[in-house]
Amino acid sequence: MLNTPKYRQHYANTQEKKSPDASFILKKLKNYLQVRTNIELADLLGIKPNTISTWKKRNSMDYELIVSVCEKYGINLNDIFYDNNTVFEVENTDQNTGISVITRDLQYQYVNHLDESSFLENIPRYNFPFINGNNMRAFQVTGNMMYPTLEDNAIVIGQRLNSPNEIRDNKNYVIVSQLRGIFINRVRISYNSPGELLLVNDNKIIPQEIKISSDEITEAWEVKAKLSYSLIEEPVIQQF
Repeated sequence: MLNTPKYRQHYANTQEKKSPDASFILKKLKNYLQVRTNIELADLLGIKPNTISTWKKRNSMDYELIVSVCEKYGINLNDIFYDNNTVFEVENTDQNTGISVITRDLQYQYVNHLDESSFLENIPRYNFPFINGNNMRAFQVTGNMMYPTLEDNAIVIGQRLNSPNEIRDNKNYVIVSQLRGIFINRVRISYNSPGELLLVNDNKIIPQEIKISSDEITEAWEVKAKLSYSLIEEPVIQQF
């Protein structure tokens, strides 16, 4: 599950520093995991050894996987991602201002203060690896209604739609209603009732469809990415 204080501490620092290169991160990860070769590291990460070589060559990596492994082995994220002796300058552009994150403790306030610029300006902002752009906002999932697609405490990053009319059938959205709150659901279009949408759970144990009118929707965000800190371990089948 998501460790919120650690998550905030890790990404807040990216407001003032750029993430270091892939080789730097992998070298520190090897030290903390007490391995020396790419093969040993790849085995712990559950990837192929040549994937690590590709990461180094492209100076990019699966950050979600790295964070999950750090969580599993109790490694402080700042110890892996940052070098206290190196400052990484950030250009003053719109892409580096960060994405607002609406955590579960802010969601009630968010719904009730949408029209207050002072509230929106004070929402914490974070930079996420490989994710930037205008009209993006992140929301924390509450509950397991969308499991296994989205689990409790995961972070979804959405791009704002200009109008609920842009919603497409069977996609995942963050729906904000000032009457009923925030929903993070799969949305189905009700073709028999124009102007009405169905918010559907992916969790088959909690089957539910909530009807909502398009006129009731204050904001709609199409889910573009998910950050999860729940590492799912699958058994390795050995062939003899």
